[in-house]
Amino acid sequence: MQALLALRFGVIASSLVMSVALAHPRVVIADKASRSVARSTPRLRALVVVFDGLRPDFITPERMPRLTAFGAAGIVSSAHHSIFPTVTRVNASALITGMTPAGHGILDNEIYLPRVDSVKSLNTGEAADMQRADSVLHGALLTTPTLPDLLRARGKSVVVASAGSSGSAYLLAGAGRAITINADLSIPRSLASMVNAVLGPAPKDGSPNLGRNARAVDGLLRIGVDSLNADLAFLWLSDPDHTAHAAGLGSAIADSSIRAADREFGRALDGIRARGLDTLVDIFVVSDHGFSTHAGSDAPIKRVLASLRDHIVVAGGAVYVRRGGDSTRRAVVRALQGAPSVGAIFTRGITGDLGALPGTLAYSSIGWDHPRSGDVLFSANWSHTVNTAGIAGSTDQAGVAGHGTTSPYDINATLVAAGPHLRRGVRSVVPSSNADIAPTLLQLLGATPSPSMSGRVLVELLRSDKRSDTVRVSRDSVSASTSDGYRTTLYRSRVGQTIYVDSTKTMRRTK
Repeated sequence: MQALLALRFGVIASSLVMSVALAHPRVVIADKASRSVARSTPRLRALVVVFDGLRPDFITPERMPRLTAFGAAGIVSSAHHSIFPTVTRVNASALITGMTPAGHGILDNEIYLPRVDSVKSLNTGEAADMQRADSVLHGALLTTPTLPDLLRARGKSVVVASAGSSGSAYLLAGAGRAITINADLSIPRSLASMVNAVLGPAPKDGSPNLGRNARAVDGLLRIGVDSLNADLAFLWLSDPDHTAHAAGLGSAIADSSIRAADREFGRALDGIRARGLDTLVDIFVVSDHGFSTHAGSDAPIKRVLASLRDHIVVAGGAVYVRRGGDSTRRAVVRALQGAPSVGAIFTRGITGDLGALPGTLAYSSIGWDHPRSGDVLFSANWSHTVNTAGIAGSTDQAGVAGHGTTSPYDINATLVAAGPHLRRGVRSVVPSSNADIAPTLLQLLGATPSPSMSGRVLVELLRSDKRSDTVRVSRDSVSASTSDGYRTTLYRSRVGQTIYVDSTKTMRRTK
């Protein structure tokens, strides 16, 4: 019976491979003739596992025994960075492009695209919004080549198995350029019947998101590896983020979501081993961002911007001026600088790292200088305050817990890796970011990283390359201030020409 099922789904997969190129030209699986059911070893050679919102200090033997053991045999980084704004879809786009928002064009979890909708922002968590935007923009939602684009030329394919939102799955797939297995999105559409036949109907969204995380692992192994024979795969587990937003950091249910996600990671590792791939596949485990306790309110910022609501559109932390030009921009910046819950503020720069308006830093200093960028970008203020569960890191935002700011607790993200081409027993203190994953994957897969990528190849992690103690790291800071006492400082690290945002600190003169 098992052999019959394997044959049945192998035939479905072969038919799907043929239909993909015809019906969905963005997703091209090369070397069709070699993709039969009868093969001894799958082609998978690289896997990226994303734990949504996993702070690196939450990786302990008690919470995450499988990930802890995995890291002990490979590499654990203490200096991995989320890309600012430290939100999911910005970082999903960075992982698939090797670029900051200045290159890939996804500027926050909400984005304002006047050509698509001139009066309100779009939710990047909804694939329907992103697909509509991509259609209007003639395929340029992401404004840089993606991993599927670059690997296609070498006859290699990419599969995304995601328990996250449909929008994050769509962006992680390079705006629909990779085969996608998601509860609310199948790319190509013809994949949906195969997914349902193999995995059954999608479970409901939950906190912890047990059913969808398990389904993503099954989709990775049983479809992405077994049937579609991907060369590179992404697995997105939606916890702890999914649960921690409402339950809070350190809560019993948030901790249980971490333990459950670790078990699913273990299942993925066991599945890789059972297929004879454990000595062949390089595995990178990352998080899209860190996490903080929220100890503020949106009310002050809403009051600040309310008087300007007829002149602006707000998309995430970005303000777009629709009327009033420079006078509105100055009014927005002054109002934000007067709100204690607001931290660093950014505007387009003229030269160097300072923004055009007093007290602001330049978009170019943080990798946010894109033609679509708004007129003003701001981050909530933060502190080292410890919550009732003993977890440090608090921001002046509404709700229970979340991310998105320039706080180091939001920026410091997870990177754990192991594989045949990676060093063993390493604790890396060299700065890295989610934009570095794509160029590193390309090198491991025998392709040439695009010179336009803002990320770098993580040579200090590779067995065949230089050691971490030979990688030169420098640090700098830049400050912007106003005459009435507002001052913000940006702290950065550098490896060669690659810049990493470490944090900002904002102060106001007490009256």
